[in-house]
Amino acid sequence: MTQFVPVTTCHDCGLLQKISHMPEDGTVTCCRCDATLRKRQRIKPAKSIEHTLALVITALILLVISNVFPILQIQAEGHEMAATLFGCVKYLFTHKMQFLAGLVFLTTIGAPLIQLTGLLYILLPVNFGRISPYAPQVYRLVRIITSWSMLEVLMLGILVSVVKLSALATVVPSIALWTFGLLMFLIAAILNDLDTEMLWEQITPKTQAVEEQKSKPGTQLTNCHNCNLLCAVIAGHESFCPRCKTALHFRKPNSLTRCTALAIAASVLYIPANLLPVMVVRSMGQTEGDTIISGVIYLAKTGDMPLAIILFIASICVPTVKLLILFLLLITVYFKSPWRLRERTRLYRLTEGIGRWSMVDIFVDTLMAALIQIQGLMVIEVGVGAVAFGAVVVLTMLAAKAFDPRLIWDNMERVNE
Repeated sequence: MTQFVPVTTCHDCGLLQKISHMPEDGTVTCCRCDATLRKRQRIKPAKSIEHTLALVITALILLVISNVFPILQIQAEGHEMAATLFGCVKYLFTHKMQFLAGLVFLTTIGAPLIQLTGLLYILLPVNFGRISPYAPQVYRLVRIITSWSMLEVLMLGILVSVVKLSALATVVPSIALWTFGLLMFLIAAILNDLDTEMLWEQITPKTQAVEEQKSKPGTQLTNCHNCNLLCAVIAGHESFCPRCKTALHFRKPNSLTRCTALAIAASVLYIPANLLPVMVVRSMGQTEGDTIISGVIYLAKTGDMPLAIILFIASICVPTVKLLILFLLLITVYFKSPWRLRERTRLYRLTEGIGRWSMVDIFVDTLMAALIQIQGLMVIEVGVGAVAFGAVVVLTMLAAKAFDPRLIWDNMERVNE
């Protein structure tokens, strides 16, 4: 088993520190920026694996049901229509919106499927005292794909769609709506209950962390950003984590350049995303395009003020605030500003947490377009503005991942030297 080494580096501020006490059930936070360094549960490893495995199998069954049966059914003017999640993806693909089709598929079907099947592949043999081939690499993929699983955002989008559709037709929730709700809570429970440190020890029992006193001169200690193993990095040499084979870097390579390019691209696309229609309604020979803000105004005028506020925050406030924060971080790091280091680090963590919620509008437009296809009466299509807005969501998420928050603190350390 991997021995506990009370030396670690903070992923958010880069501080090398010792953990004097590791609680049996709780978390240890960084003494400088309050980031979570370690999290441990009191539940025994065998019971934890067995409990998590049961949740994963149940979640996989619910995922299959959720994609086989319709999410919603509507009745309008003698027409009955139903939409499955895969049907929504197929609609986007057949209407030459391959980017949105791939994005919706990844965030609602692909990512949860990879996440759950990967965990099943790892946990099932571990439960019987065995280790699957390439288990560390599979778990690495699971951890990467988790940030792109957005079932909770999908559920919010379905709720907004039901309110909008109720003004056009009779809406009947189908079985997939309830299974998606259960699936959302199950995946949240899996992520909360899974002790990642314990699981890494189970699947890589012979891997040892670098001890501080044994590190060679000229090397720098850093934790693997994927499995959190303390490793030694030699400047100018390519290094890989001995546990999960992830490329190791003392700092993210070209962080400022990549983040700046992605943030600028997102800012440029944010203009057509708000000016062009995200949804086009064709009814009785008339065509009307709805932008993001007009959709918010529609909900407000029809008396659904809470949903209007939610949509306004998710589709307008979140991407705007995220872009402003990213540019603030980039500018302050570029000019080596010592201003409010801890607060800026918290702002960075905020950008990582809120970016996914902007996908609500994409899910709403896709679901409504897949359902309302009554030729000669009313047809709803996804507008080009939705493509631009989807690109903004992806670019801002990638920009947040490209930014290295440790650069915020590097300037202070150079001044202290």
